[in-house]
Amino acid sequence: MNNKELDHLIDESFNAEPDFQLSADFARNVSAEMFRRSQTKTEFINYLYIIAFLTGLLLFLCGIYYMINKELLMQFIAFVNQHTPNVLFTIILLNFVFFADRVLLRLLFNKWRINY
Repeated sequence: MNNKELDHLIDESFNAEPDFQLSADFARNVSAEMFRRSQTKTEFINYLYIIAFLTGLLLFLCGIYYMINKELLMQFIAFVNQHTPNVLFTIILLNFVFFADRVLLRLLFNKWRINY
């Protein structure tokens, strides 16, 4: 296709009426959705940072306890090994509650607030 045909096609498309109609609040809805997605992404990244920080802090404290009192740390590890399903369930439950508090509830409340 040469430039003349392309120019003619572009002129026709600009002069023709579109087959669809946008709603009056289309721009507001798009900007609200972009804000909501950006905010959700930011909150999820903040949640991951907090989880990484808490995991690092826990590992640091385990290292301190290992230096101070190896027997106490070994008793703790033995307890975790004996009660693995209960400990995993507790960790998963607390993680879900924290995730719901930091990400899901804020997403839900923002959706309610924007869509009066």
